[in-house]
Amino acid sequence: MRIIRKPILVLSEKEKNEIDYFIEENNGLIFHETKFNEIVSKSFGSKLSYLLAYKGQKLIGICPIHSLKKGLLINSYSNNGSFEIPYGGWVFNANITNFHYLWDSLKLKINESLTYWSSFLCDHSLNDLRISQKFLTGIIYLGQSEDYLFNNIVSSKRRNMIRKGIRSGVIVKKFGIDGLELFYSMKANVFKKLGIRESRFNYYQKILASYYNKNKAIIMIAYHEDKPLSGIFLIGNKNVIHYWQGASIMDVQNLGQGELLQWEAIMWAKNQGVKYYDLCVIEPERLPNIAQFKMGFTKELIPFYCINKKSFFFRVINRIQNVLIN
Repeated sequence: MRIIRKPILVLSEKEKNEIDYFIEENNGLIFHETKFNEIVSKSFGSKLSYLLAYKGQKLIGICPIHSLKKGLLINSYSNNGSFEIPYGGWVFNANITNFHYLWDSLKLKINESLTYWSSFLCDHSLNDLRISQKFLTGIIYLGQSEDYLFNNIVSSKRRNMIRKGIRSGVIVKKFGIDGLELFYSMKANVFKKLGIRESRFNYYQKILASYYNKNKAIIMIAYHEDKPLSGIFLIGNKNVIHYWQGASIMDVQNLGQGELLQWEAIMWAKNQGVKYYDLCVIEPERLPNIAQFKMGFTKELIPFYCINKKSFFFRVINRIQNVLIN
């Protein structure tokens, strides 16, 4: 087996198509796909490359890497949370290879570190590695009937709120780019109240432009009496649709719009023939109210991990660079 690293700029369209096909066939996510990562790279100024594992001429693993320079050092990421990418890491054919072999075989540049985030659908078996952080997400298997999902997966409290939303006359509308301005204004209001500076309209716009017509991205907005209350931005592929972004008008009455939005999103994903719906990170300690809301839609909590890899020379250069800067 061999691992090569190719900058996105030298990958041919045939190679990109091969990578994307491999991702869908091996439980990869939209966050692994070449088009998504090209949008990220151009939006945030990272250098994008792909780790490609081969057995002979057969592709058996892929991992997108974003790199940012900091002085003499290169900080690389298999995703980057500041780019709003929750998952990353290797996607591989588990019948041929495993994560430990891929991890141990990975060679970094002498001035490079790698912050590695795993994907919850790939078997990484990281328990014996030095894990920096462990996170949880909640997923729903969509291969069950609508009635089963509603009555056996969704909690009674969330079911009642969905019913309340319907009784109250809450309407959920679906949009592409035409809904982004409204969704973004709701999201911007939340950021303003929290004191967070945010300007990613063009980023979201490019993702919708690339994926909406492929049924891989959509915005849903809940209305009551023609007034918008809250919104949701979904992205994904045939393996998983993710509850990627949420937004809401502040200080509005709770009519069950949040629950009804989630239920409509789950049904939309199911009707696309997708395998799983992902609640996209559950943090009971940091965000208990949001976590409680999300866990009302599933009890299947799946871990994913962050681990680090640094060369000896990176550590030395980093120490010298910090001394010189400080």
